[in-house]
Amino acid sequence: MSQSNIENANKSIDRKSFILGMMTAFAECVTNECKKLALSPPFYPEDYATVVSEAEKIADDQGILLWYEENLDIPESRRLNWFVTYKFPDMLAEYRRLRSQGYNPAWHFAKFSDLLSYGTAWGEGADAVVTRMRQRKNTKDTFAEVLLKPGDWPIPKE
Repeated sequence: MSQSNIENANKSIDRKSFILGMMTAFAECVTNECKKLALSPPFYPEDYATVVSEAEKIADDQGILLWYEENLDIPESRRLNWFVTYKFPDMLAEYRRLRSQGYNPAWHFAKFSDLLSYGTAWGEGADAVVTRMRQRKNTKDTFAEVLLKPGDWPIPKE
């Protein structure tokens, strides 16, 4: 598919459905404890009212919890927000602890990687489990192509 066809296809995707579809997929990962927590795709603050009620329903249906990250540390002109989905309150507490130390996953992903990564192991002996990917490939941030204006991701830190 040519680049212009890809761009046209991305423009035809409904923003609300895309955000909620990604949230549903990640909610299943959190529900089934494959991830400690997950972030929705980043979205503009004005998208909140469009998705919040369905986002809450997804969380409720999956038996998980939802917290809205307003990213007040990002300049308003560049601000993107997201939902944090989690099953266990201590996971949100750890996320918020990192945020209170001045870290933002948009700029300091490595600080949040344990919370956001796949391959979570729980229980006795979990600390001895070493997860790895079978094959790593280069990928694109499809959500940015679909949901955001060019240049809005990654969020410039100024």
